[in-house]
Amino acid sequence: MAALTELGPDFYRALRFLVVDDQPAARQGLRICAQTMGAFLVEFSAGYQDAIARIRRAPPDVILCDYQLGGERSGQQLLEELRRFDMLADEAVFIMVTAEQAYEQVVAVVELAPDDYIIKPFSPERLKLRLDRVLRRKRFFQPLYVAKRAADFPAAERFLDESRDTDEGQLHRFELMRQQAEVQILKGDAEAAERVFDEILAAHAFPWARAGKARALVGQNRLQEAREIMDRVVIDAPMYFGGHDLKTQICMDMGDHAEAQRTVEEASRKTERNYVRKRLLADAALLNGDTATAVEAMADVVRNDTTPGAVTVADRLMLVRSLVEAGTLVEAERALDEITPQRLETAGLDERASWQALRALMKPDAERARVAGLRSAWMATPFDAQTRLDIVRAAMALGDRELATAMTHALFASDEIRRVFKVVRDLFEAQGMSPVFRELQRRAALQKISHGDDVPPEAPLQGV
Repeated sequence: MAALTELGPDFYRALRFLVVDDQPAARQGLRICAQTMGAFLVEFSAGYQDAIARIRRAPPDVILCDYQLGGERSGQQLLEELRRFDMLADEAVFIMVTAEQAYEQVVAVVELAPDDYIIKPFSPERLKLRLDRVLRRKRFFQPLYVAKRAADFPAAERFLDESRDTDEGQLHRFELMRQQAEVQILKGDAEAAERVFDEILAAHAFPWARAGKARALVGQNRLQEAREIMDRVVIDAPMYFGGHDLKTQICMDMGDHAEAQRTVEEASRKTERNYVRKRLLADAALLNGDTATAVEAMADVVRNDTTPGAVTVADRLMLVRSLVEAGTLVEAERALDEITPQRLETAGLDERASWQALRALMKPDAERARVAGLRSAWMATPFDAQTRLDIVRAAMALGDRELATAMTHALFASDEIRRVFKVVRDLFEAQGMSPVFRELQRRAALQKISHGDDVPPEAPLQGV
Protein backbone atom coordinates (compact mmCIF):
# COMPACT_ATOMS: atom_id res chain seq x y z
CA MET A 1 0.00 0.00 0.00
CA ALA A 2 1.36 3.41 -0.92
CA ALA A 3 2.61 5.84 1.74
CA LEU A 4 -0.27 7.68 3.35
CA THR A 5 -0.23 11.48 3.62
CA GLU A 6 -3.89 12.43 3.44
CA LEU A 7 -6.95 10.27 3.08
CA GLY A 8 -8.42 12.21 0.23
CA PRO A 9 -9.82 11.15 -3.15
CA ASP A 10 -6.35 10.73 -4.66
CA PHE A 11 -5.41 8.19 -2.02
CA TYR A 12 -8.64 6.21 -2.37
CA ARG A 13 -8.33 6.28 -6.15
CA ALA A 14 -5.21 4.12 -5.88
CA LEU A 15 -6.91 1.41 -3.81
CA ARG A 16 -8.52 -1.73 -5.17
CA PHE A 17 -11.93 -2.39 -3.57
CA LEU A 18 -13.92 -5.63 -3.46
CA VAL A 19 -17.60 -5.46 -2.47
CA VAL A 20 -19.05 -8.82 -1.35
CA ASP A 21 -22.83 -9.02 -1.02
CA ASP A 22 -25.47 -11.38 -2.41
CA GLN A 23 -27.96 -8.53 -2.96
CA PRO A 24 -27.46 -6.46 -6.17
CA ALA A 25 -28.96 -3.31 -4.63
CA ALA A 26 -26.64 -3.55 -1.63
CA ARG A 27 -23.60 -4.06 -3.88
CA GLN A 28 -24.56 -0.98 -5.83
CA GLY A 29 -24.98 1.04 -2.63
CA LEU A 30 -21.54 0.04 -1.39
CA ARG A 31 -20.00 0.88 -4.75
CA ILE A 32 -21.50 4.37 -4.57
CA CYS A 33 -20.05 4.76 -1.06
CA ALA A 34 -16.59 3.73 -2.30
CA GLN A 35 -16.79 6.02 -5.32
CA THR A 36 -17.87 8.92 -3.11
CA MET A 37 -14.56 8.50 -1.26
CA GLY A 38 -12.69 8.63 -4.57
CA ALA A 39 -12.37 4.92 -5.32
CA PHE A 40 -12.01 3.98 -8.98
CA LEU A 41 -11.27 0.24 -8.92
CA VAL A 42 -14.35 -1.41 -7.38
CA GLU A 43 -15.11 -5.08 -8.09
CA PHE A 44 -18.20 -7.01 -7.08
CA SER A 45 -18.72 -10.51 -5.76
CA ALA A 46 -22.11 -12.10 -5.12
CA GLY A 47 -20.95 -14.72 -2.65
CA TYR A 48 -18.37 -16.78 -0.84
CA GLN A 49 -16.80 -18.91 -3.57
CA ASP A 50 -16.61 -16.10 -6.12
CA ALA A 51 -15.03 -13.82 -3.51
CA ILE A 52 -12.35 -16.44 -2.75
CA ALA A 53 -11.55 -16.77 -6.47
CA ARG A 54 -11.32 -13.01 -7.00
CA ILE A 55 -9.12 -12.48 -3.96
CA ARG A 56 -6.77 -15.27 -5.08
CA ARG A 57 -6.53 -13.71 -8.54
CA ALA A 58 -6.09 -10.07 -7.53
CA PRO A 59 -5.81 -9.35 -3.79
CA PRO A 60 -7.77 -6.17 -2.98
CA ASP A 61 -6.68 -3.42 -0.60
CA VAL A 62 -10.15 -3.04 0.91
CA ILE A 63 -12.93 -5.62 1.28
CA LEU A 64 -16.43 -4.48 2.20
CA CYS A 65 -18.32 -7.67 3.02
CA ASP A 66 -21.89 -8.24 4.12
CA TYR A 67 -22.25 -10.51 7.14
CA GLN A 68 -25.15 -12.46 5.60
CA LEU A 69 -24.01 -13.86 2.25
CA GLY A 70 -26.91 -16.19 1.66
CA GLY A 71 -26.67 -19.97 1.58
CA GLU A 72 -24.75 -21.60 4.39
CA ARG A 73 -21.77 -19.29 4.74
CA SER A 74 -21.34 -15.87 6.29
CA GLY A 75 -18.94 -13.01 5.93
CA GLN A 76 -17.28 -14.19 9.15
CA GLN A 77 -16.58 -17.57 7.58
CA LEU A 78 -15.14 -15.87 4.50
CA LEU A 79 -12.78 -13.91 6.74
CA GLU A 80 -11.75 -17.09 8.56
CA GLU A 81 -10.96 -18.83 5.28
CA LEU A 82 -8.91 -15.89 4.04
CA ARG A 83 -6.86 -15.93 7.23
CA ARG A 84 -6.61 -19.71 7.20
CA PHE A 85 -5.03 -19.79 3.74
CA ASP A 86 -2.99 -16.58 4.15
CA MET A 87 -4.85 -14.88 1.31
CA LEU A 88 -5.21 -11.56 3.09
CA ALA A 89 -2.14 -9.41 3.70
CA ASP A 90 -1.88 -7.71 7.08
CA GLU A 91 -2.07 -4.37 5.28
CA ALA A 92 -5.40 -5.24 3.63
CA VAL A 93 -8.62 -3.96 5.22
CA PHE A 94 -11.65 -6.19 5.87
CA ILE A 95 -14.79 -4.34 7.03
CA MET A 96 -17.94 -6.28 7.89
CA VAL A 97 -21.27 -4.76 6.93
CA THR A 98 -24.27 -5.97 8.91
CA ALA A 99 -27.83 -5.06 9.82
CA GLU A 100 -27.58 -7.00 13.09
CA GLN A 101 -27.22 -4.83 16.17
CA ALA A 102 -26.04 -7.88 18.11
CA TYR A 103 -22.96 -8.21 15.90
CA GLU A 104 -21.06 -5.98 18.31
CA GLN A 105 -21.34 -8.71 20.94
CA VAL A 106 -20.06 -11.30 18.46
CA VAL A 107 -17.08 -9.35 17.17
CA ALA A 108 -15.98 -8.46 20.69
CA VAL A 109 -14.92 -12.05 21.35
CA VAL A 110 -14.17 -13.73 18.00
CA GLU A 111 -10.53 -14.59 17.46
CA LEU A 112 -10.46 -13.70 13.77
CA ALA A 113 -12.22 -10.36 13.95
CA PRO A 114 -12.58 -8.00 10.98
CA ASP A 115 -10.62 -4.77 11.02
CA ASP A 116 -13.89 -2.97 11.69
CA TYR A 117 -17.62 -3.34 11.19
CA ILE A 118 -20.44 -0.99 10.34
CA ILE A 119 -24.14 -1.44 11.02
CA LYS A 120 -26.74 -0.63 8.36
CA PRO A 121 -28.05 1.85 7.48
CA PHE A 122 -25.08 4.19 7.21
CA SER A 123 -23.98 7.16 5.13
CA PRO A 124 -20.92 7.33 2.85
CA GLU A 125 -19.44 9.83 5.30
CA ARG A 126 -19.76 7.41 8.19
CA LEU A 127 -18.20 4.57 6.22
CA LYS A 128 -15.30 6.82 5.23
CA LEU A 129 -14.75 7.80 8.85
CA ARG A 130 -14.48 4.13 9.85
CA LEU A 131 -12.30 3.28 6.87
CA ASP A 132 -9.99 6.24 7.48
CA ARG A 133 -9.44 5.06 11.03
CA VAL A 134 -8.55 1.52 9.94
CA LEU A 135 -6.21 2.71 7.21
CA ARG A 136 -4.36 4.96 9.63
CA ARG A 137 -3.94 2.04 12.00
CA LYS A 138 -2.63 -0.13 9.15
CA ARG A 139 -0.11 2.57 8.26
CA PHE A 140 1.06 2.74 11.87
CA PHE A 141 1.62 -1.02 12.14
CA GLN A 142 3.08 -1.57 8.67
CA PRO A 143 6.74 -1.77 9.87
CA LEU A 144 5.66 -4.54 12.25
CA TYR A 145 3.89 -6.44 9.49
CA VAL A 146 7.02 -6.31 7.32
CA ALA A 147 9.25 -7.46 10.20
CA LYS A 148 6.98 -10.37 11.14
CA ARG A 149 6.74 -11.60 7.54
CA ALA A 150 10.54 -11.65 7.40
CA ALA A 151 10.73 -13.31 10.87
CA ASP A 152 12.92 -10.33 11.82
CA PHE A 153 12.05 -10.43 15.50
CA PRO A 154 14.64 -7.83 16.61
CA ALA A 155 13.08 -5.34 14.16
CA ALA A 156 9.59 -6.25 15.37
CA GLU A 157 10.59 -5.74 18.99
CA ARG A 158 12.28 -2.41 18.21
CA PHE A 159 9.11 -1.15 16.58
CA LEU A 160 6.99 -2.26 19.54
CA ASP A 161 9.35 -0.74 22.11
CA GLU A 162 9.68 2.56 20.26
CA SER A 163 5.96 2.86 19.55
CA ARG A 164 4.49 2.23 22.97
CA ASP A 165 5.10 5.71 24.41
CA THR A 166 4.22 7.69 21.29
CA ASP A 167 0.93 9.55 21.02
CA GLU A 168 -0.33 7.19 18.31
CA GLY A 169 1.00 4.20 20.21
CA GLN A 170 -1.16 5.13 23.18
CA LEU A 171 -4.20 4.93 20.91
CA HIS A 172 -3.26 1.33 20.08
CA ARG A 173 -1.97 0.36 23.50
CA PHE A 174 -3.59 -3.06 23.81
CA GLU A 175 -2.88 -4.03 20.21
CA LEU A 176 0.80 -3.17 20.72
CA MET A 177 0.87 -5.32 23.84
CA ARG A 178 -0.92 -8.14 22.08
CA GLN A 179 1.55 -8.02 19.22
CA GLN A 180 4.42 -8.01 21.70
CA ALA A 181 3.11 -11.20 23.28
CA GLU A 182 2.55 -12.82 19.88
CA VAL A 183 6.13 -12.01 18.84
CA GLN A 184 7.39 -13.70 22.01
CA ILE A 185 5.32 -16.80 21.21
CA LEU A 186 6.74 -16.83 17.67
CA LYS A 187 10.23 -16.61 19.17
CA GLY A 188 9.45 -19.55 21.45
CA ASP A 189 9.68 -17.51 24.65
CA ALA A 190 6.43 -18.57 26.33
CA GLU A 191 7.43 -17.15 29.71
CA ALA A 192 7.91 -13.65 28.26
CA ALA A 193 4.57 -13.96 26.44
CA GLU A 194 2.88 -14.90 29.70
CA ARG A 195 4.24 -11.77 31.40
CA VAL A 196 2.86 -9.55 28.64
CA PHE A 197 -0.57 -11.21 28.76
CA ASP A 198 -0.57 -10.75 32.55
CA GLU A 199 0.08 -7.05 32.01
CA ILE A 200 -2.88 -6.84 29.64
CA LEU A 201 -5.11 -8.78 32.02
CA ALA A 202 -4.21 -6.47 34.90
CA ALA A 203 -5.94 -3.73 32.91
CA HIS A 204 -8.81 -5.68 31.32
CA ALA A 205 -9.87 -9.36 31.27
CA PHE A 206 -10.21 -9.64 27.48
CA PRO A 207 -11.17 -13.21 26.44
CA TRP A 208 -8.39 -13.18 23.81
CA ALA A 209 -5.84 -12.17 26.46
CA ARG A 210 -6.96 -14.94 28.79
CA ALA A 211 -6.67 -17.41 25.91
CA GLY A 212 -3.29 -15.92 25.06
CA LYS A 213 -2.06 -16.59 28.58
CA ALA A 214 -3.37 -20.15 28.30
CA ARG A 215 -1.38 -20.62 25.08
CA ALA A 216 1.72 -19.31 26.84
CA LEU A 217 1.15 -21.79 29.67
CA VAL A 218 0.78 -24.63 27.16
CA GLY A 219 4.14 -23.56 25.75
CA GLN A 220 5.57 -24.14 29.23
CA ASN A 221 3.82 -27.52 29.58
CA ARG A 222 1.59 -26.14 32.35
CA LEU A 223 -1.51 -27.78 30.97
CA GLN A 224 -3.63 -27.90 34.11
CA GLU A 225 -3.31 -24.14 34.64
CA ALA A 226 -4.13 -23.52 30.99
CA ARG A 227 -7.16 -25.82 31.25
CA GLU A 228 -8.50 -23.95 34.27
CA ILE A 229 -8.30 -20.64 32.40
CA MET A 230 -10.05 -21.97 29.32
CA ASP A 231 -12.76 -23.69 31.38
CA ARG A 232 -13.81 -20.20 32.49
CA VAL A 233 -13.30 -18.52 29.11
CA VAL A 234 -15.72 -20.80 27.25
CA ILE A 235 -18.35 -20.12 29.94
CA ASP A 236 -17.81 -16.36 30.08
CA ALA A 237 -17.50 -15.90 26.29
CA PRO A 238 -19.61 -18.64 24.67
CA MET A 239 -19.35 -17.02 21.22
CA TYR A 240 -15.54 -17.06 21.36
CA PHE A 241 -15.23 -20.25 19.34
CA GLY A 242 -11.46 -19.99 19.14
CA GLY A 243 -11.55 -20.42 22.89
CA HIS A 244 -13.45 -23.67 22.48
CA ASP A 245 -10.82 -24.86 20.01
CA LEU A 246 -7.98 -24.05 22.38
CA LYS A 247 -9.67 -25.78 25.30
CA THR A 248 -10.24 -28.81 23.05
CA GLN A 249 -6.56 -28.99 22.17
CA ILE A 250 -5.56 -28.69 25.82
CA CYS A 251 -7.99 -31.43 26.86
CA MET A 252 -6.66 -33.69 24.11
CA ASP A 253 -3.08 -33.05 25.21
CA MET A 254 -4.11 -33.98 28.76
CA GLY A 255 -5.84 -37.16 27.57
CA ASP A 256 -9.34 -35.98 28.51
CA HIS A 257 -10.90 -36.88 25.18
CA ALA A 258 -14.50 -36.94 26.37
CA GLU A 259 -14.34 -33.29 27.46
CA ALA A 260 -12.40 -32.40 24.33
CA GLN A 261 -15.14 -33.81 22.13
CA ARG A 262 -17.93 -32.19 24.16
CA THR A 263 -16.23 -28.80 23.92
CA VAL A 264 -15.56 -28.82 20.19
CA GLU A 265 -18.99 -30.31 19.41
CA GLU A 266 -20.63 -27.38 21.17
CA ALA A 267 -18.73 -24.90 18.99
CA SER A 268 -19.13 -26.95 15.81
CA ARG A 269 -22.93 -27.03 16.12
CA LYS A 270 -22.93 -23.23 15.99
CA THR A 271 -20.41 -23.01 13.12
CA GLU A 272 -21.48 -25.83 10.84
CA ARG A 273 -19.37 -24.73 7.88
CA ASN A 274 -16.12 -24.19 9.77
CA TYR A 275 -14.14 -27.11 8.38
CA VAL A 276 -11.03 -26.46 10.44
CA ARG A 277 -13.20 -27.05 13.50
CA LYS A 278 -14.75 -30.13 11.85
CA ARG A 279 -11.25 -31.60 11.55
CA LEU A 280 -10.64 -30.94 15.22
CA LEU A 281 -13.97 -32.59 16.06
CA ALA A 282 -13.01 -35.70 14.10
CA ASP A 283 -9.65 -35.89 15.87
CA ALA A 284 -11.21 -35.56 19.33
CA ALA A 285 -14.04 -37.98 18.53
CA LEU A 286 -11.72 -40.67 17.20
CA LEU A 287 -9.51 -40.46 20.28
CA ASN A 288 -12.67 -40.65 22.38
CA GLY A 289 -13.81 -43.80 20.58
CA ASP A 290 -16.77 -42.10 18.89
CA THR A 291 -16.06 -43.41 15.42
CA ALA A 292 -19.48 -42.46 14.02
CA THR A 293 -18.92 -38.77 14.77
CA ALA A 294 -15.37 -38.92 13.43
CA VAL A 295 -16.56 -40.48 10.15
CA GLU A 296 -19.40 -37.98 9.78
CA ALA A 297 -17.14 -34.99 10.41
CA MET A 298 -14.34 -36.08 8.05
CA ALA A 299 -16.75 -37.13 5.30
CA ASP A 300 -18.23 -33.64 5.53
CA VAL A 301 -14.75 -32.08 5.26
CA VAL A 302 -13.70 -34.16 2.24
CA ARG A 303 -17.03 -33.65 0.49
CA ASN A 304 -17.75 -29.99 1.23
CA ASP A 305 -14.54 -28.07 2.01
CA THR A 306 -14.44 -26.76 -1.54
CA THR A 307 -11.77 -24.06 -1.22
CA PRO A 308 -9.06 -25.05 -3.76
CA GLY A 309 -6.30 -26.98 -2.02
CA ALA A 310 -8.21 -27.23 1.25
CA VAL A 311 -8.60 -31.02 1.38
CA THR A 312 -5.17 -32.56 1.98
CA VAL A 313 -3.76 -36.07 2.00
CA ALA A 314 -3.80 -35.85 5.80
CA ASP A 315 -7.57 -35.20 5.68
CA ARG A 316 -8.17 -38.21 3.44
CA LEU A 317 -6.04 -40.37 5.73
CA MET A 318 -8.10 -39.20 8.70
CA LEU A 319 -11.27 -40.30 6.90
CA VAL A 320 -9.74 -43.70 6.14
CA ARG A 321 -8.58 -44.05 9.74
CA SER A 322 -12.06 -43.20 11.04
CA LEU A 323 -13.74 -45.68 8.67
CA VAL A 324 -11.32 -48.44 9.69
CA GLU A 325 -11.98 -47.84 13.37
CA ALA A 326 -15.72 -47.83 12.64
CA GLY A 327 -15.33 -51.27 11.03
CA THR A 328 -16.52 -50.19 7.57
CA LEU A 329 -13.58 -51.64 5.67
CA VAL A 330 -15.14 -51.54 2.21
CA GLU A 331 -15.71 -47.80 2.53
CA ALA A 332 -12.26 -47.41 4.05
CA GLU A 333 -10.64 -49.11 1.05
CA ARG A 334 -12.61 -46.91 -1.29
CA ALA A 335 -11.48 -43.81 0.57
CA LEU A 336 -7.87 -45.03 0.57
CA ASP A 337 -8.04 -45.50 -3.21
CA GLU A 338 -8.90 -41.81 -3.47
CA ILE A 339 -5.34 -41.07 -2.30
CA THR A 340 -3.85 -41.51 -5.76
CA PRO A 341 -0.13 -41.72 -6.57
CA GLN A 342 -0.37 -38.14 -7.83
CA ARG A 343 -1.69 -36.98 -4.46
CA LEU A 344 0.97 -38.95 -2.61
CA GLU A 345 3.69 -37.18 -4.58
CA THR A 346 2.96 -34.01 -2.60
CA ALA A 347 2.70 -35.81 0.75
CA GLY A 348 5.32 -35.74 3.48
CA LEU A 349 7.05 -38.70 5.13
CA ASP A 350 4.41 -38.96 7.85
CA GLU A 351 1.52 -39.11 5.38
CA ARG A 352 3.30 -41.68 3.18
CA ALA A 353 4.04 -43.90 6.18
CA SER A 354 0.44 -43.61 7.45
CA TRP A 355 -0.88 -44.46 3.99
CA GLN A 356 1.23 -47.63 3.90
CA ALA A 357 0.36 -48.54 7.49
CA LEU A 358 -3.36 -48.18 6.80
CA ARG A 359 -3.03 -50.38 3.71
CA ALA A 360 -1.28 -53.00 5.83
CA LEU A 361 -3.94 -52.73 8.53
CA MET A 362 -6.67 -53.50 6.00
CA LYS A 363 -4.73 -56.08 3.93
CA PRO A 364 -1.99 -57.52 6.16
CA ASP A 365 -1.14 -60.51 3.97
CA ALA A 366 -0.84 -58.48 0.78
CA GLU A 367 1.28 -55.77 2.41
CA ARG A 368 3.48 -57.90 4.68
CA ALA A 369 6.52 -57.92 2.41
CA ARG A 370 6.27 -54.21 1.72
CA VAL A 371 6.19 -53.38 5.44
CA ALA A 372 9.09 -55.74 6.10
CA GLY A 373 11.17 -53.68 3.68
CA LEU A 374 10.22 -50.42 5.40
CA ARG A 375 10.31 -51.35 9.09
CA SER A 376 13.99 -50.49 9.71
CA ALA A 377 13.54 -47.06 8.15
CA TRP A 378 10.31 -46.54 10.08
CA MET A 379 12.00 -47.32 13.40
CA ALA A 380 14.71 -44.74 12.64
CA THR A 381 12.37 -41.93 11.52
CA PRO A 382 10.99 -39.32 14.00
CA PHE A 383 7.35 -39.57 12.94
CA ASP A 384 4.54 -37.63 14.60
CA ALA A 385 2.27 -39.35 17.13
CA GLN A 386 -0.54 -40.07 14.67
CA THR A 387 1.76 -41.83 12.22
CA ARG A 388 3.37 -43.86 14.98
CA LEU A 389 -0.10 -44.88 16.15
CA ASP A 390 -1.02 -45.99 12.62
CA ILE A 391 2.16 -48.09 12.49
CA VAL A 392 1.40 -49.65 15.88
CA ARG A 393 -2.02 -50.73 14.62
CA ALA A 394 -0.53 -52.11 11.39
CA ALA A 395 2.24 -53.92 13.26
CA MET A 396 -0.27 -55.65 15.50
CA ALA A 397 -2.35 -56.69 12.49
CA LEU A 398 0.84 -58.17 11.02
CA GLY A 399 1.82 -59.83 14.31
CA ASP A 400 5.03 -57.76 14.41
CA ARG A 401 5.39 -57.16 18.16
CA GLU A 402 8.88 -55.74 17.83
CA LEU A 403 7.73 -52.97 15.51
CA ALA A 404 4.70 -52.22 17.68
CA THR A 405 6.93 -52.06 20.76
CA ALA A 406 9.49 -49.77 19.11
CA MET A 407 6.81 -47.33 17.96
CA THR A 408 5.18 -47.30 21.38
CA HIS A 409 8.50 -46.69 23.09
CA ALA A 410 8.99 -43.68 20.82
CA LEU A 411 5.56 -42.41 21.86
CA PHE A 412 6.41 -42.80 25.54
CA ALA A 413 9.59 -40.79 25.01
CA SER A 414 7.56 -37.80 23.79
CA ASP A 415 5.03 -35.48 25.42
CA GLU A 416 2.46 -36.72 22.90
CA ILE A 417 1.96 -39.96 24.84
CA ARG A 418 -0.64 -38.23 27.02
CA ARG A 419 -2.80 -37.64 23.97
CA VAL A 420 -2.74 -41.26 22.76
CA PHE A 421 -2.06 -43.16 25.99
CA LYS A 422 -5.49 -44.74 26.37
CA VAL A 423 -5.68 -45.69 22.68
CA VAL A 424 -2.29 -47.44 22.77
CA ARG A 425 -3.04 -49.14 26.08
CA ASP A 426 -6.30 -50.51 24.67
CA LEU A 427 -4.47 -51.82 21.59
CA PHE A 428 -1.96 -53.71 23.73
CA GLU A 429 -4.70 -55.09 25.97
CA ALA A 430 -6.65 -56.32 22.96
CA GLN A 431 -3.58 -58.27 21.83
CA GLY A 432 -2.98 -59.75 25.28
CA MET A 433 0.15 -57.60 25.64
CA SER A 434 -0.72 -55.68 28.80
CA PRO A 435 2.47 -56.74 30.62
CA VAL A 436 4.55 -55.45 27.70
CA PHE A 437 2.73 -52.13 27.78
CA ARG A 438 3.26 -51.75 31.53
CA GLU A 439 6.94 -52.53 31.15
CA LEU A 440 7.27 -49.96 28.39
CA GLN A 441 5.55 -47.44 30.64
CA ARG A 442 7.83 -48.25 33.57
CA ARG A 443 11.04 -48.06 31.56
CA ALA A 444 10.02 -44.83 29.87
CA ALA A 445 9.41 -43.27 33.28
CA LEU A 446 12.82 -44.43 34.53
CA GLN A 447 14.55 -43.13 31.42
CA LYS A 448 12.94 -39.73 31.79
CA ILE A 449 13.96 -39.55 35.42
CA SER A 450 17.53 -40.50 34.50
CA HIS A 451 17.96 -38.55 31.27
CA GLY A 452 15.30 -35.85 31.21
CA ASP A 453 13.97 -34.88 27.81
CA ASP A 454 17.13 -35.88 25.97
CA VAL A 455 16.19 -39.55 25.71
CA PRO A 456 16.23 -40.38 21.96
CA PRO A 457 12.82 -41.66 20.82
CA GLU A 458 14.45 -44.50 18.89
CA ALA A 459 16.48 -45.89 21.84
CA PRO A 460 16.04 -49.71 21.86
CA LEU A 461 14.38 -51.53 24.74
CA GLN A 462 16.05 -54.87 25.19
CA GLY A 463 14.23 -57.77 26.76
CA VAL A 464 10.68 -56.44 26.42
